[in-house]
Amino acid sequence: MKSHMLKNKNSSILLYTLLILSIITLLTQQLIRNAWVGIFFNSNTIAKEQARVLAISGVNLAISQLTLIQPSKEKTKEVKQKEVEKKALKDFLFCVLPNINRWQIFNLKEKYDGIDGQIKFCICCENGKININQAFDFKKGEFKNEYKILLGGLYLKGRFKEGEILKRLTEFLKDRKRKLDDISQLVNIKGLEELDLFYRPPKLPLQVRGSKSNTRIALQDLFTTWSEKSELELLFLSDSTLAVFGQQRPMANDSKRFKDKFSQLIKVYEKNWGSNWKKNWKFLLPIYGPRSKKIDRLGKILSKEFGPNVYSVLSCGVVNGVEQLLLTVIKEVEVKSDVDNSKKKTKAIDKKKEKVKIRKIFKILRMYWI
Repeated sequence: MKSHMLKNKNSSILLYTLLILSIITLLTQQLIRNAWVGIFFNSNTIAKEQARVLAISGVNLAISQLTLIQPSKEKTKEVKQKEVEKKALKDFLFCVLPNINRWQIFNLKEKYDGIDGQIKFCICCENGKININQAFDFKKGEFKNEYKILLGGLYLKGRFKEGEILKRLTEFLKDRKRKLDDISQLVNIKGLEELDLFYRPPKLPLQVRGSKSNTRIALQDLFTTWSEKSELELLFLSDSTLAVFGQQRPMANDSKRFKDKFSQLIKVYEKNWGSNWKKNWKFLLPIYGPRSKKIDRLGKILSKEFGPNVYSVLSCGVVNGVEQLLLTVIKEVEVKSDVDNSKKKTKAIDKKKEKVKIRKIFKILRMYWI
């Protein structure tokens, strides 16, 4: 009897021991799991913040490319002012034109840059998009004739036939009776949620022959509310606007594929080419393809003289596989430079020398974290 009781006692101890060990094991696993989750969360949060900083840096890089360097007074004395301005424009185009609507990628190394990551940004021109507030006549409740022609051919395969998108846009704006505050409001139109809102530049191919252009249209890449001019800058048309015009759309590696063709175009380019695109299209032909009929029919809505001043920059920062996308709308504005009073030796100052200097900077109008 005593032997049986002893065995039961030993069994109970063993059972409690196993139970305690099981609980300890579960607690240990949970502790380890929480620790790993905490480590992953902290590292992911840090990577996210670092990627956001890189995305903002991409906007600054884009602004540096878009900033047209003004020649100093000393240099303008040596040559004619017009020649100096022409050279500055060509330098600007060499920097921007081959890359517009396309990704520019910069890989960072900790050894040289202090961080392992990637910055890529894409510059688009808001003056190359349709200002929907100016294209639509809110008094008459309809689009202006040129834009009816331009947008009438829009369709979504398997969803909307030609003319249907134009009809829905017209009905929405007619009922609204006032200008749009932001292009994102267009997604409230039934069916248009099928279209992309934000632009995605064409992807870089693994091989040169594998390069492809976009096939979709993005609302924010076709329409804008930010440009002040109603005319479109043909040289800086957006990807989606090129599609609506029926012109050749950009590919990711065009800056390399068409390097010589871009150089030839920019060398002969004149600021007033917009007054006669029929005559000057031969220079654009290698890059934009044959001139579409819409270019001839809609010449009134194309700018006669090159002068864009509003851009959007899609910037992406990547750290440890964490990606952050930022879309920024920027506008070139003129500001007055501060007068340096430290160099004034007398009160009798020549008024001609007191002229306030005007310089151009870029002002951020809107930022979207995508």
